[in-house]
Amino acid sequence: MIKHIFLDLGMVTVRLKMQNCIDAFKALGVNDVDQQITNSRQHGIFNGIELGLVSVDDFHQHVRQHYGITATDELIDAAWNAFILDCPVALQQQVRRLHEHYNTYILSNTNQIHYDYWAQQCMGGEGGCTVEECFNKCYLSNDLHLAKPDPEIYKAVLADCGANPDECLYLDDNSANVEAAKNLGWHALVSLSPEQTMEILTKFEQTGKY
Repeated sequence: MIKHIFLDLGMVTVRLKMQNCIDAFKALGVNDVDQQITNSRQHGIFNGIELGLVSVDDFHQHVRQHYGITATDELIDAAWNAFILDCPVALQQQVRRLHEHYNTYILSNTNQIHYDYWAQQCMGGEGGCTVEECFNKCYLSNDLHLAKPDPEIYKAVLADCGANPDECLYLDDNSANVEAAKNLGWHALVSLSPEQTMEILTKFEQTGKY
């Protein structure tokens, strides 16, 4: 029986547009960012901040020094957050409904800058719901210093929330992350958009199956 629902952030609950981020960084003078970022896993300094190995302040400083630019922290954050489009209100409402009957969580390879932007700018608002109204807890790679599909991140999450793997349903847009969860006994599915996530969760709400 499913008792715990875990959702990834990017492309599962949040719409992304990587080109917006690339263009915004290029406007600041950062010209190779397209070689550093993807929708699911980052490289270089961008991977460092997602694993929590680099602080937000050090991230800002590295971007300025490495690329020889003078952009403010706010401009760097705005370029990095240009990656994120929105989290549909209908999905927020759906997760809040599920949260009344299940333990609901975020499990994401992400960083503090993106998380703060999502929590403050994408969640809530007119008709929306806050992070606290939707989720028991958010498990983030930058806090855990682990990243999917490393099996250790799934084990750490289970240990923290006291769940058994066969009680967990997990949605991720990356098939490698889904397979890693399945290999540990989780129920896991690929979802490539918030709309597909809503379809999967609607079926689960109505039938208890996925």
